[in-house]
Amino acid sequence: PPAKPTQPSQRAPAIQGQPSPILTYFGALLEKGKLNKLESLELAKPVLQQGKKDLLQKWLTEEKLACSEELGDCIKPMDVQMALSVYLKAEAHQKVIQCLSETGQTDKIALYAQKVNMPMDWGVQIDNMARMNPQAACEMAQKLATDPAGSKVDFNQMTDIFMKYNCLRQATAFLLDALKNDKPEEGPLQTRLLEMNLMAGQTGVADAIFEHDMFSHFDRQRIAFLCEETGLLHHALVNFESINDIKRCITSSKPLNLKWLVEYMGIFSTEQA
Repeated sequence: PPAKPTQPSQRAPAIQGQPSPILTYFGALLEKGKLNKLESLELAKPVLQQGKKDLLQKWLTEEKLACSEELGDCIKPMDVQMALSVYLKAEAHQKVIQCLSETGQTDKIALYAQKVNMPMDWGVQIDNMARMNPQAACEMAQKLATDPAGSKVDFNQMTDIFMKYNCLRQATAFLLDALKNDKPEEGPLQTRLLEMNLMAGQTGVADAIFEHDMFSHFDRQRIAFLCEETGLLHHALVNFESINDIKRCITSSKPLNLKWLVEYMGIFSTEQA
């Protein structure tokens, strides 16, 4: 076979208006076939520096370059999608997951991990995503929590992650989805969801949960006190069991809907009323 052209010195000067010696050298190699990993990387650097991304894409499409994790790292600052294609061919699984996350293709992460038999620490993955894109992290966590084969994530851990980054909206959305089956063992998480929103002044969320009768296993006494403190007196009354607590709510300075109050009082015996 014909000998490869002699590699130019890294110090060889480029003459203005002419291709650099290194590009000329690799151009000659490309005429003969595919470059190896090191050659592909050394060619990519000056090509990207000159902004000739399309030329690099052409060579990748023609399979003239050897894909490697290092080549993907070199390309990524300029084009994440092109880097992703390189990582896929190089089987750089962690970098593939990272690119899918960064480009919003979160729905493909679990499928890819399953396809390549890659064990995933979903807690770490969701944490990394939540820092950059809380909404995408929430959607990913919801899918993992409601997997038909069984949840792949711990609900408390997911909630902790979102709250660590002050993402109450995402924590709420995640729990509303994850707890939709209203299981008795999820009572503490139901309490936590109501508690988080009431303490943050998001009374509308708690009101909607009560109005739609979504949960039935939360700590009623704890939530009733919070409802009383935040002005949701009718929800406080429904959840209080102690007559003293109920009397205090009814005689509060905050007005109650008279029609609702009459209906509510109807559940008590004459002696209690």
